[in-house]
Parts: sequence; C-alpha cells; structure tokens
Amino acid sequence: MMLPDIAMGQEGCRAVFDSLLAKTHVGHALVQPDGSRNTIPTMLATVVLLGGTSDQLHAVYELKKAGLRSWQPSPRNIANEEDKICFLGDERFLRAYMTYFSMENGKLGGNSTALAVSQLVDGSKPLIYGLFAGIGQPLIFLSDAMELQAAVLVVESLVLCAVDWKESIYELLTDPLLAGEHTEPLSPEELLTRVAYDGRLSGLMKVGPGFHWVSHILSNPLAREAVIEYVHRLNCRDLRLVLNQLASLSAMLACATHKPSEPAFDFYLSYLPTYIACLRVLLGSPGFHDSQHTLALVRGVWLLFIFTYITQLRPILDAALLTSVELPGTGNSEARWEAILAEFRSQPSALEGKYSDLQFLRTLRSLRVLGEAAESGGDKGGHLYMRAAWKLVCQWRRWTGLGDCGEQTLNIRL
Repeated sequence: MMLPDIAMGQEGCRAVFDSLLAKTHVGHALVQPDGSRNTIPTMLATVVLLGGTSDQLHAVYELKKAGLRSWQPSPRNIANEEDKICFLGDERFLRAYMTYFSMENGKLGGNSTALAVSQLVDGSKPLIYGLFAGIGQPLIFLSDAMELQAAVLVVESLVLCAVDWKESIYELLTDPLLAGEHTEPLSPEELLTRVAYDGRLSGLMKVGPGFHWVSHILSNPLAREAVIEYVHRLNCRDLRLVLNQLASLSAMLACATHKPSEPAFDFYLSYLPTYIACLRVLLGSPGFHDSQHTLALVRGVWLLFIFTYITQLRPILDAALLTSVELPGTGNSEARWEAILAEFRSQPSALEGKYSDLQFLRTLRSLRVLGEAAESGGDKGGHLYMRAAWKLVCQWRRWTGLGDCGEQTLNIRL
C-alpha cells in the first residue's frame, strides 16, 4: 500500500507524527476514567493525512493532552486467548489488553498487519465484530494504522475492539438469519427509505437524538428484528457498486438532512463518510480479501449506518441541499480541493476554530478521500463530495444531534 503524500511531503512530518504517537501511547490511557477517549492518536493521523505540518502536529498534541490521565493497572494480566475472550467488554482490562496485544505483535516479529488479521478473523469470537462497537472508533484506528503503516495504531485498535466489545452487536451480526444472501436485496438508499417509515422503529428515541441510545434498539425485539432484516437485505453482490452507493449516501446524510435555509450538521451522521473511507482502506489491505471477511466488514459498516440513522431520528434526506452548492475555484479537481483546504493550509503553525475540532477535520478529510475514489473509478459523481466538503467549510458552526438542550434540529418527520 502506498503511503499518503503527506506524510511524506512535509520535511520531518512523519518523524514528528511517530514521536508524538509513541509519547501519547505510553503516557495517556486510550479510555479515560470518565469514559471519554484519548483523541490524540486519531487527531494526529487526521492532520498528517490532510498534509498538515509538523507545527500543527505539535499544536494538536499540546491542545489535546490537557487533563488526560495515564494508564491504570488492570485487575490481572491477560495471558492467553482464553483470558482475552473472557474479559471482552471490560474497560478495567484496558492496560492488560494493551500489554497483551503488544506482546503478540512481538511474537510476530513486529508484523502488525499479520497481528491485525489474526486477531480480527481467528478465534471463537473474532475481534472483527468489535470494530463496530461504540461509534466505530476501533474501525477508524485500524484504518489509520493500515494507511499510515503504524504498528502502535494497530495495537490500539485491537485494544478498543476488546474493551468496546458489545456482545449484542456480535450476536446480531452472527445471527443465523443473516446466513446467505437475501432473495430480494436492495440498495442502501432503498433500504434507508424503508427504515424511515418502519413502524417497528417508532418511539424508540423518546429521549431525543444521540448514538449512545443505540441500546434502545438492541433491547427492543421488534426493532432488532427490523435491523437484522435491513442488514440482510443490503445488496452486496457488486462490491464496487455498493461502496459507491454507501459513499454518496454518507455524504448526503452528513450534509443534506437539515431544514431548508437552516444549515445544520449532525455529529453522529458526520461519521458516515469516515466509515466508508475506512472500509475502502481495509478492503484494499492484505488479509481482508476473503469474501466472508469482506461481507462482515460491509455489513458491520451498514449496521452503523442503520443505528446512526435511527438514533438521529430518521431525518429527511434532500439531495437538492447538496447539488445546489456551487463549487469553489476553477480548474481541475485537485485545484478545487486545494481551494476547499486553503483555510486549513493557512494555519501552518496551529489549528484554531473549527480546525481544532477532530470530527470536523475527519469529515473533511473523508469527503476528500471519497471524492478522489469516485474520480479514480471514472465516476463523475466526485463533485458531490466536493460540494459536501465546501458546504461543511462554509456553513459549519457547531454540531447538532448530541441531545443537548436547545440545540438546532434536523429536518425530522413528525
């Protein structure tokens, strides 16, 4: 796999990235005592992948390290596969998992790709199903690890797969009802339209939006039945087609679900372009070419789409809110992307305002990845992602969809 130009374009940038990543890996726990996450690894990776500078990386580290706590001892060590399975989903074993996966990497001679593949697809409970726990953070870490060839990020991804593990998600994605292809598969957009009007999913989010309420879906038998049906019915026969369909749908859900003339950007829906960008990276990485593993990855990401759409109150999607956006600049796609990123480039020594927001930066970078993938595949739809990115840059003020009192709302059906 080729490394991004980044990284390697800015003098010393990769060395700074590696140094700061190692520093936070040793000094700061991935999961903090209050349940919040150490965002330094992902933020560093995002800045590097956007072609940021060494000074920006240092600024990110100083900004994000405030208040972070160190690793705390686990109740006991994890010595073998049996222990690994036994303590899945238990955050108390965060440090033990970090030590365990680091040692397993050493046994493989530092071949972190082999470590990732063996841990994700082998065993009685393959950790591939842990990639989709929480809001997909393990998936994002693993994608960054593969794209940047960073062994530290592989280990951290596996640690998050283990401590974020949700038995309910594992059971859903391995349900016997998902065996084989559905006789009447549909496209992602067709399925999402059905999700929007499915009465089995009504009344689940009485407390308001927020992905943290996904438990309301998993604990409701009718809702769970509906979700399994929609996962099963996704048409995965043509991988390239379904990836393109998911990509365009992700951009519209992230940037075209607000009320007309009232731009708003949902925090959780903005993850969707990143999930697809990550999926593309993993499907192009060694060890994930097996059809069974490919299907598990695609279905897991689609499950995150479904969960996010439901928890964010199934907003109305209006493609015209994106297609009406005028593109910046002139010339070829590269010139226009540089126009979109000009403000980011204008802060070479630090990141301020919206550019200090990890989720904003991550969404911007993911939209560019999807746009470039569309164009390289001969798809003229690359402009959709440019429009989404430009709209984000020009109109984003704050996130909505967090369930905060008085926050702006999307265009929700009553």
